[in-house]
Amino acid sequence: MRLKSVRLENFRAKAAVDIGLGRQLTVLIGANGSGKTTILDGISIGLGAALTHLPNLSGLSFSKNGDIRQADNTLAPYARITLETLSGLKWDRTQRRDKSKTTGQFIPPGLGVRDLEQFLDQEVIDPLNQGEDFQVPLFVYYGVGRALLDLPLTRKGFPKQHSRLEALANALHADSRFKSAFVWFYNKENEEHRLQKEHRDFDITLPELDAARRGMASLFPDLSEPHIELNPLRFVVKQGGEWLNIGQLSDGYKTLLGLVIDLSARMAMANPQLPDPLAAEGIVMIDEVDLHLHPSWQGRVVGDLLNTFKNTQFIITTHSPYIVESINNSLKRNKISIYQIQEKEIESIIPLVASDVAAYVMTAEHEQSLMNVELGLLDDRLLAYFNEGGGRLAPPGAICSDGRR
Repeated sequence: MRLKSVRLENFRAKAAVDIGLGRQLTVLIGANGSGKTTILDGISIGLGAALTHLPNLSGLSFSKNGDIRQADNTLAPYARITLETLSGLKWDRTQRRDKSKTTGQFIPPGLGVRDLEQFLDQEVIDPLNQGEDFQVPLFVYYGVGRALLDLPLTRKGFPKQHSRLEALANALHADSRFKSAFVWFYNKENEEHRLQKEHRDFDITLPELDAARRGMASLFPDLSEPHIELNPLRFVVKQGGEWLNIGQLSDGYKTLLGLVIDLSARMAMANPQLPDPLAAEGIVMIDEVDLHLHPSWQGRVVGDLLNTFKNTQFIITTHSPYIVESINNSLKRNKISIYQIQEKEIESIIPLVASDVAAYVMTAEHEQSLMNVELGLLDDRLLAYFNEGGGRLAPPGAICSDGRR
């Protein structure tokens, strides 16, 4: 499942927002208060209808207060979120101001969630009940609270088994903090150890655990041998010959590593039957993708995520010019023939097709596309607020719109 568009009506400070989403990447930039996070929250509420319908899961929905737009001290009659997928599946969720008939007269007819529920019945629930093959549609939301990892101190209350649909548990809560991935990793390591002892072969590994390890290794080549240790309970990695508790790492490492471990674990849990669970389709929202990252890391984080989770649709917000320039590098890299590449630095840049990318500058009043259709790049003229003092920021090695570095 991938999204084609999102429409918000009377949602929070937005009277109406209707934007198309990139098949592979959507970038939202803008000042604080411009509504970037509002878009992500709206999408998560729209997708929350899917979790509500799936067994043993609870989905995210509208808040009791604060989600209906207020103007001149009066609430709008309703708030509505409409999502459409690339396959044409479309549904909406509506919150009414109140239940009066008068209010109802001001609410246009909606789609509801019936088509979404029929899709989930056919593609997930019925195959699950009948023991047939199916794929779990994965969607996850990482808010700025991901910087505060919730690492368990004891094994008390750890479940012994995990179902595939557990991959979606709390997946749309922006303050998810890694605990469920930690528990999954711990249980899978125990399962792997039992298999090794049973077969007297310590080279045996679990494919789904290998997938999670590959996800970490792809973004963190300097970290190795991630595993759980006991007494005290902790998640450790090896860096420069030293064993480090994940809590000892810098904020930048913790923020991104926690996200990658969580996403890799959810993908492996959701679709362990696939040759590469990390290649399953998914929708991932990341608020402030540059959070706590050094500029050199900001310049490659989006490319690393796209390269590791190849079929994931990423919807991100950022304040960073380095993120924008890195995306332009990838868009330009797609136009360069492999035979023209003479430097490894350029060869390592993941190519992005312009038609798979959407980008918007957001203000409190409107949203403006950043895509320069003619060039197939993000339009630099719309980024002036990044550089109020003048000169344009660009990371080392950036590819300019005319092809120069």
